[in-house]
Amino acid sequence: MSAEYLVIPHLHIQNANAASSPYIVGFPAMTAWLGMIHALQRRLQQREELRQVRLLRMGISCHACDMQSFSDRDNYYDYLIGTANPLKKSKKTGEFERPPFVEEARCHLEVSLLIEIEGFKESFRENFLRAVCQELPRLKAAGGDIILQAGDFEQWQVITVLDDDESAERRIKRLLMPGYVLKERQDLLKPAADRDTLDNLLGALQVEYTAEETADGKGVSWQRKKVLADGWLVPIAVGFRDLSGEIKVEGQRSYDYEHHFVEPLVSVGEFVMPYRLESLQEMLWEYVYDAADGLYLCHNMGKDDCEMEEEE
Repeated sequence: MSAEYLVIPHLHIQNANAASSPYIVGFPAMTAWLGMIHALQRRLQQREELRQVRLLRMGISCHACDMQSFSDRDNYYDYLIGTANPLKKSKKTGEFERPPFVEEARCHLEVSLLIEIEGFKESFRENFLRAVCQELPRLKAAGGDIILQAGDFEQWQVITVLDDDESAERRIKRLLMPGYVLKERQDLLKPAADRDTLDNLLGALQVEYTAEETADGKGVSWQRKKVLADGWLVPIAVGFRDLSGEIKVEGQRSYDYEHHFVEPLVSVGEFVMPYRLESLQEMLWEYVYDAADGLYLCHNMGKDDCEMEEEE
């Protein structure tokens, strides 16, 4: 068995949406990244020879994430940098006025994408890469603009990985470096009798600082310790939970598709260096739909899932 992967290294994105849920500001949600890949697949399938191509899973390596915020030296909090929207003419006075300010969290990103492909044939390799290069900049990445620079397309490639082909996997990992790939750490949110899920989420991200007296007794040093696990842990939005079931609402965007009221689902993710992963599959994300519980999830192929897949 073999698998084909599309590698897009060092993609630049400007003004991506950093507010992935009502209470999280940071790295864009996985729903946004998988949504972009799904939109790319639909565009590719409009071409006759690429109609059978499917983009199954994707992994993302973050090289840089520049939050559009600033810090005040006299304050512990960061402030979001707003945009100066153009003036608009007032209906009452007829004068041009500044529109109401809407606070939004934005970030500039440099990321590398790893996309697993199904239905790929060597005969249309060049046309496939050229089609991706044409369609990808027309899409939005988490609401941000995808900026292609001169020479970027030359580095895009499709790599075939055979079973137990460690050299090909190491080659792909090198292309994702230096950077951090995002993997899910749902195991840190185990339910407890005296804590709800939100408390578990905050506990997983908690960092304790303890003041300890120095050996000479003349001062105090602060010691930093993670409460649960070492590593670069971040809260991430991974999907939605259905609250209403299928309903019809006056003025909804389209009556051709089901309409649901949902709430975002938040989990814990960890940024790790690619070389620390045993398999490429550990960094890949895919869609999972649980109709019984009304869950629309972005699921990470963790180590346990990869072992089960190998046994099958």
